[in-house]
Amino acid sequence: MAPLTILVTPPSSQTVVIVGAGLAGLATAYQLRRQDYQVTLLEYADWVDGFRTNAADPVGITLGCHRETKRILQEIPQSQDTDSDQTIPLEFRLPTGQTVPYQSARLPGALQWMMSFFNFQGLSWQDRWRLFSHVEQIWEQAESLPSDLENRTADEWLRATGQSPEARERIWAPLAQWLTGNALARLSAATFVHLLSTVFLHDASDSRLTYHFGTIAQRFLIPLKESLHRNHVRFIPLAQPPQIRFGQAGIQDIRFPDGTPLQAGWYISALSYQDLLRLLPERFLTRYAYFAHLTELQSLREIAIRLTVHTANHPPRLLLLNGRPFHCITRARAGSHDIVRLSGSETSLTELGEGQVMNAVQTQMGAVFPDLPLTDITSRQVSREHHAALLLAPGAARLRPLQQSPVGNLLVAGAWTDTNWPPNVESAFVSARRCAEIITGRPS
Repeated sequence: MAPLTILVTPPSSQTVVIVGAGLAGLATAYQLRRQDYQVTLLEYADWVDGFRTNAADPVGITLGCHRETKRILQEIPQSQDTDSDQTIPLEFRLPTGQTVPYQSARLPGALQWMMSFFNFQGLSWQDRWRLFSHVEQIWEQAESLPSDLENRTADEWLRATGQSPEARERIWAPLAQWLTGNALARLSAATFVHLLSTVFLHDASDSRLTYHFGTIAQRFLIPLKESLHRNHVRFIPLAQPPQIRFGQAGIQDIRFPDGTPLQAGWYISALSYQDLLRLLPERFLTRYAYFAHLTELQSLREIAIRLTVHTANHPPRLLLLNGRPFHCITRARAGSHDIVRLSGSETSLTELGEGQVMNAVQTQMGAVFPDLPLTDITSRQVSREHHAALLLAPGAARLRPLQQSPVGNLLVAGAWTDTNWPPNVESAFVSARRCAEIITGRPS
């Protein structure tokens, strides 16, 4: 690393060092700089955020209830063509080949979800009625949700509410996989119920899907960096990871490989949980349950196949599938061509070789887009994401840390922290806002 000058920052409460310049780190710096804090960001090439927040990941689809994401998109200048962003339906492809959209009724209050449930043809009349009756009783406080939801799986809860095996397989399983990256049979019922309530049981706009053209870098990282550079936020690139030195009152300083110290009033880790663990002293894992829990977090893998299609001018689409072997497929315009992306969990594709995966892709494409000639597919790319989702099994919620750590001047940001969202772009932005609010003592 080249010699650095004037690195020792006066350790006042107005100075902040953020370790990690990924999505959560940049968003936190953006929030703090707007309130006149002096911010320094440390960058290291091997730090990878994961959970669909890496630079090359597509922004893809957001929900109307992703309010922090929407706010950031509105606030930072966009070099990307935002006219390509489009509202799209949530569609389920049934084993029969029928495609069924879920449409939120534009009605006030509880009438919205009542009519939406009744009109959704993806569920049988019996499944709709059982779910409607169950939700209505909870809504009217005639009964409450079971207190042990965090100890049960989403599949167990749905079965207890009377949802048929067909409904769980065709609708609820792909929905859970898309929303959380977790299989219905492993997902915490508490997490699933909370998400269903957040997305579907409030305003109709909360379940509205918007497809955003471009990558995480194009829509967020580059505009955020440009904004921070204009506002004199300092970026320090590192050739090796730094050392965090702890004292009696918290973090004492951060040491670079050449021995140069960097001090501030506040320190924020905006790293993956794996990278944070590597920077912590071993004694912290035995002294603090907060840090020990990080060793129990588990990431889930995903295999994605990206196809470039010669033809364009098709409206963006999202189709949720039954998970055999893919659980969702998106198609959207990218300049003069279309990009089709098929996603499958590692467990559904792990036994297939590369050739078998592509055969499965060809079969799925023929079924979903029968009017698309295979000769129009100009390129195929298979990627394996090791940190596509966080395991959100029963009991896992307690493992996700709050932003305030037990070390007084150390905060933790990241999509994987406790935000009431599955790890995703919205979760990263929520964690950034909460860190900023802790430091400033006021809403950001």
